[in-house]
Amino acid sequence: MKRTCPIVYLLIPFLVQGVLYLDSCSFAEEFRHMEPPMVLSCVPDRQYLKASEMTEIRLRFSKAMDPGSTEEAFSLKANTTPQAGTFRWEEGGRTLVFTPLSPLQDRETYALTLSASAEDRWGNSLKEEFTRTFVTKEETERPKVVASSPPSGGTVTNLRNPIEITFSEPMDRESILRSFSVLPSLPGAFSFSSDSASFLWTPLEPYRKGETYQVTVKKEAQDRWGNSLVEEYRFSFEVPDAVPEILSIACISTGEPLTPTQPGTYVDPSLRIEKNESFRIRFTSPIDPENRDSILTFYPTTMYRTAWNQAGDELILSFHEPLSWNTVYELQILSSTFRFRVHGPRSIPLEVRKIFYIPDTTAVTPSYEELLFSHNYTFTDSTSAAFDVYLSLSPEGTIVTSSFLSSFSVEPGNGCLDIHLLRVEGNPLLPPPQPYTPPREGDIPSKVQVFRVHCRLTSVFNSGTVTFTLRADLKDDLDNHLVQPYTLIVNKQ
Repeated sequence: MKRTCPIVYLLIPFLVQGVLYLDSCSFAEEFRHMEPPMVLSCVPDRQYLKASEMTEIRLRFSKAMDPGSTEEAFSLKANTTPQAGTFRWEEGGRTLVFTPLSPLQDRETYALTLSASAEDRWGNSLKEEFTRTFVTKEETERPKVVASSPPSGGTVTNLRNPIEITFSEPMDRESILRSFSVLPSLPGAFSFSSDSASFLWTPLEPYRKGETYQVTVKKEAQDRWGNSLVEEYRFSFEVPDAVPEILSIACISTGEPLTPTQPGTYVDPSLRIEKNESFRIRFTSPIDPENRDSILTFYPTTMYRTAWNQAGDELILSFHEPLSWNTVYELQILSSTFRFRVHGPRSIPLEVRKIFYIPDTTAVTPSYEELLFSHNYTFTDSTSAAFDVYLSLSPEGTIVTSSFLSSFSVEPGNGCLDIHLLRVEGNPLLPPPQPYTPPREGDIPSKVQVFRVHCRLTSVFNSGTVTFTLRADLKDDLDNHLVQPYTLIVNKQ
C-alpha cells in the first residue's frame, strides 16, 4: 500500500500573517514515517558460495517491517522450485531471517526475491523489488586484469598520478598488497573499490622527472576463492624532464588565493571557504588532454566536475554536492597539496540551542523555565502555554515557519500529558532570556531565531516523559541543515 501525506493540504489554509495554526500534533508522526523502506543488506552477499555456508538468509531493512506482508512477499527458488522455510525477526523488526527447511543443494542456482508488496509497520510499500541470484558451487575461473591506468607506454605529467588496476572479478586484498610493485620504488597508499574488483595506488612522494616506472602485479594475486591470476601483469609509463606546474588557485566567489600547504602547517585559519565554493586553477603550460583526468585528487572523496578552457592551461573545479561544514579538505594537484576548512559565514549549520517552557504566555510577566535532558518538570493545565525553541544559524540565513513545522514534534510518553498544538509563532515580541554563551574569539558570530509553539496542556497522569524532536531536514533559506537530529527528553512529574 502506497501512503500519501495527509498534511500538505492542511498547512496552507492556516498560514496567516506569519503565524501557522495547527489542528493537532499528529502532523510530525505522519512526516516521520512517510519514507518507503529499503533493503540495506543481504546475506548471501556474493554470487558463488558453498552450499554448507548457507544455513540461513538475512535481509536487513531501513525501517521496522510488517511481518505478515514481508514474509508473504519473500520467495526463494531453486531454478523454478520454491523452497520452504521458517521466518524469524531481529532488531525490532528490521532484520528478516529465513531458514530453509531442507539444506541447500550443491551446484544449484537460487533466486531470492522480495516483491514491492512488502510493507513497513506504517503501511509504506518497499521502494522497489529486491532480487539476488547466487550459485552454490566453488568458483574456479581464474582472474585477469581487464584495465589499467595510466596507459602502458604513456607519459605522466602529474607527479602524483595514481595507478588504477581493474580485474575481471573481486580480488583478495591481502594478496594484492603482496603481489603489487612499482619500480623505481615509491611509498604509496592503496584504496579498493567496494567489491574489491579494482584498486587505486596513490604515490605518497612525487615521481622523479625523466624516470620510467615499471608496474607489476605478480601471478600470486588471488580472487576471493583462492584462484591465482592467469598471468603476471606488467606495464610501464614515463615522466618527462619538464612538466606543467601550478600558477595559482583562487576562490571563484571572492578571488581569495589558496597557497600550497607548507611542512609543519595544517590549514590556514584565515580562509573562510563556503560549502558551495568553486575554484579557478591556472597552470604554467597546457595540460595534455590525456592526462587531465588524473592530475587532481580530492580528500575526503567528493564528487567533483572540471571545466577546462580551450588552451588547456586553466580549469574551474566545482562540486556536485555542498561541502561539509567544518571539514578539512585536501586538494592534490600535480605535485602540490592544498588544504582548507569549510568555515564560511553562509555555511553555518543550524543548531538547537535550548528549549524553554512558558506556563502562561498571557501573564503580565511570563515565566521561562529551561528544559534540560532527563530533568523533572511540572506541566500544569493551561490554555495558553508555549514552548520556545531557540535555533542558531548563519547571520545571513532565515528559517521559514513551514520548515520548522515539518521537522518539529512533541510527544508525551504513555499519554501522561495531552498536548494540543494551536499555532507556531516566529520570533515572539516578548523579551526572552539569552539561551547561550557569547561566541569564542575566532568564531563566526551566528544569529538566533526563536519559534514559539503555542499549545493547550492538560495533565492526564502524574508521571511520564515528554520528548521534543527536530529532524535533520530542518533548514534555512541558504540550505543549511541541522547537523544531526535533535532529541530532548524530560520527565513529567
